[in-house]
Amino acid sequence: MGNVIKTYKGLAVSKGKYEGTVKVLKSTADFSKVEDGDILVVYASSPAWTVPLLKSGALIAEVGGILCHTAIIAREIGVPGIVNIENITALLNDGDKVMVDGEVGEINVLG
Repeated sequence: MGNVIKTYKGLAVSKGKYEGTVKVLKSTADFSKVEDGDILVVYASSPAWTVPLLKSGALIAEVGGILCHTAIIAREIGVPGIVNIENITALLNDGDKVMVDGEVGEINVLG
């Protein structure tokens, strides 16, 4: 694991820890860039977004709570999930390396 250069805190909705590469999805046009194991960062998700979410190693959403679609999918597929982090789709970029800690709701950006 690299050095932690920034930490963001949100609501933990699915337990586990996962280190990987960020892909920010802002619309359905971004689905094609998703690869197995990516950490997907979304504003929010809906059932139409389920297929790319199933490829994730972890899920992060800007809005939502314990019963939002992103949280439910994270728990169903057994990956860490964190929601309710203001502006996270602007704060993280494709290719960022992060550690998602679904136990405490922290995202550590690694340098």
